[in-house]
Amino acid sequence: MQCAAIRRHDPVRRPFFAFRLYLLRRHSWTIGAPKRASQTATIGCMNAQASELDPYGKIAELYDLEHDEFDDDIDFYLNSIRVVGDPVLEVGCGTGRLLRPIAAAGFRVTGLDQSPAMLGRARASLDVSARRLVTLHVGHMDELESAPGGPFGTVIFSLNGLLHLSIPTAQGRALSSAKRVLDPRGQLLIDVLNPTIEALRAFDGRVLHEGSWRDSTGKLVDKFSSRRLIQSEQLIHSKIWYDTTSGDGSFTRAGTEFDQRFLYRHELELLLELAGFADWQVYGSYELDPFDDSSDRLIVAAEASAG
Repeated sequence: MQCAAIRRHDPVRRPFFAFRLYLLRRHSWTIGAPKRASQTATIGCMNAQASELDPYGKIAELYDLEHDEFDDDIDFYLNSIRVVGDPVLEVGCGTGRLLRPIAAAGFRVTGLDQSPAMLGRARASLDVSARRLVTLHVGHMDELESAPGGPFGTVIFSLNGLLHLSIPTAQGRALSSAKRVLDPRGQLLIDVLNPTIEALRAFDGRVLHEGSWRDSTGKLVDKFSSRRLIQSEQLIHSKIWYDTTSGDGSFTRAGTEFDQRFLYRHELELLLELAGFADWQVYGSYELDPFDDSSDRLIVAAEASAG
């Protein structure tokens, strides 16, 4: 699939890199029909109003301990942006794990997330040069028209972000909204779990210890989770909590819970067609391996218009 350049870049598409399976992911979370809040913040002047539904607000300070070093997908996105062009909209940008390398590569990028707490950490993590290229926006992933900086050359839903919309109509609205904010020559990139039988079988409600880290003060942080499959609704209900243990043995606990609605390949393709996308390619890894039953990921690159 060839992509026309939008702005400054016209290189040949480069190979992408492998990805290890991360089932649980942050990003904007929506269930039911919460009250909407939308606010834009250029770096250094964000005065966000807390969202009524912000599951990551409770764990924002602990989230980066687990996810900050994950970089398997960065080259995938950078190479795509080099081909298609900026500006970029990252939907569900969280604490800025992708925003930072995108800005460091010289691209303009808007980060949208529902969580003011996560965006606050993203803002604090940006260096001076990145702040000139990054805009942060508090908003919902099925209302992307509120995000400043468009039309966009690239729109990104990374690492299961789309699944945080827990009803089919909301997922469809998000893709339709992405189509409307894209430049006619732009591209949508989606990365979600491939819901194989083996992957879904793991969501059996057991309590699992997912890892241990040290926070900035040296305290031990342990993460636990319990995830339950609701097959009839294509939902994964997740409860996660972090226990922070002090030197004297006392501990504090911060936790949250949320739903994610997984998508099968042809269901996602139908949603793309209904949203008006002209063409797309489906891959099973960041190396652009063919998608099949053994793929950990379901990765889609969708073109806003044909040609």
